[in-house]
Amino acid sequence: MLAIDTCSQHWLANAVLRRRRRRIASRWLQGILVAILVCLGLLKAASAGTDDIEGCVNAFDLKDAVTACTKIIESNWANNHQLARAFNNRANANAALGLSEIAIEDYSRALAIDPHYGNALYNRGSAYLEMGELDLAIADLDAVLKIDAQRAEAHNNRGLALARLGDTAAAIADFVTALEINPALASVHNNLGLARRKTGDYARAIADFSRAMELKPNYAAALNNRGEVLFIEHRYAEAARDFSAVLAIDPGHAAAARNLAVTNRLLSLGGDSGGIHTH
Repeated sequence: MLAIDTCSQHWLANAVLRRRRRRIASRWLQGILVAILVCLGLLKAASAGTDDIEGCVNAFDLKDAVTACTKIIESNWANNHQLARAFNNRANANAALGLSEIAIEDYSRALAIDPHYGNALYNRGSAYLEMGELDLAIADLDAVLKIDAQRAEAHNNRGLALARLGDTAAAIADFVTALEINPALASVHNNLGLARRKTGDYARAIADFSRAMELKPNYAAALNNRGEVLFIEHRYAEAARDFSAVLAIDPGHAAAARNLAVTNRLLSLGGDSGGIHTH
């Protein structure tokens, strides 16, 4: 057995210690490198996810929005909140592209994830309204208003559905409620005017159309609607001015052109109302 003197023992111990430190340092550096690579991968994925979310929400081109939302839906990183929003936003883009049935499928997927998602309920109800599925529209809008009774546009759209079903009184109540919540909605004043016209409440209908135009001065539909009610009330000169003003805003407005022709003919003949185009 070899004898090892004290100096040699110290040297050997130090050499072993240095090798051990080098191994520890090497493993530590490897660990840091792995962590950096993992972080870079995560940052890249997070960056891609952020871009997809931005595109899904704010893409100017509707097809780009559909693509971005689809990437989120097919990803392995999106949580339920993000998935529900992606389905809703993809549905919005498809609805704007005229693909109502596909949109409704996506709204329904969003609601399967989050049954109390008010925007998806409202949007699906609006899509049903656009398709003429009035009972389904009302059911969704009822659900929206249970979540948020102060949602003016939901009252308005439910009012439109009720009006189409012939329940004018209930429609008027919804339009009035919508305007109590937000008096600045020009389209709701116009809708209320149309409903009141159906009931024969012409004075208030004229006031509603006038208010709509105060809020939106070039609102051709409201101006034409007011002209038609003025015509019904035998106020032909005022009606003619409204129809002429509509055509100044929109020269291609066919209803106003027909209405103006009938009104001018009656003015020239001194006759009473009859034969006017209404809607």
